[in-house]
Amino acid sequence: MTAVTGVGGGLILIALMPGFVSAAALIPVHAVVQLTSNVSRAAFAYRSIHWPYVGLFLTGSILGGVLGWQLIRFINLDYITLLVALFMLLSVWLPQWANWLLGRHSEMFGIGVVQTGLGTVGGVTGPLATASLIRRGCGRDQVVTTTAVQMSLTHLTKIIAFSAVGVSIAGYWLLIVAMSVGVVIGSWLGTHSRARLDERLFARITSFLLTVLAVRMIYITLV
Repeated sequence: MTAVTGVGGGLILIALMPGFVSAAALIPVHAVVQLTSNVSRAAFAYRSIHWPYVGLFLTGSILGGVLGWQLIRFINLDYITLLVALFMLLSVWLPQWANWLLGRHSEMFGIGVVQTGLGTVGGVTGPLATASLIRRGCGRDQVVTTTAVQMSLTHLTKIIAFSAVGVSIAGYWLLIVAMSVGVVIGSWLGTHSRARLDERLFARITSFLLTVLAVRMIYITLV
């Protein structure tokens, strides 16, 4: 899904994981699998990557990762799925919600700070960069591959941050391997199917599905 549209796959994956993975391990397990997914997606169409936007994003991402690492220490990880669900709903229904926070001349730097900082705490913020790349006139291949590189940086930062605060995911190694194999296959299929699918219809179906899954996550956490 993400290899076709640039968004959606990571959100759906993390929405389905509660019940299979503990709340405390949810974000780092997801980060490892998504790092594999994004690296493979970028590699399958690496000629389309827009590297200048990656450089600006990386600078902000480093700062955002440091801020997010500090926030993890003060958050009850048992309720982190609520933050994930909130970010999902904001990403689907208010895709421009961060515009007022990000300056036009330093947008990619600002997105790097916000996406990595919030992503470290809440899990999924990829649609922020995707919306920005679309506004800048990037084609679909550029959007998908450039976002993949940016999200690889974000997920790597999350893995480092959760490791630093002592969260262990070693007990989920078999699940991680299985999902990683799946995302590489998905990246290959999506890359070769990208030009064949109706993007508007696919986006509408994805938005509906993400909303249902976000509500499910809230219900699982609170009930």
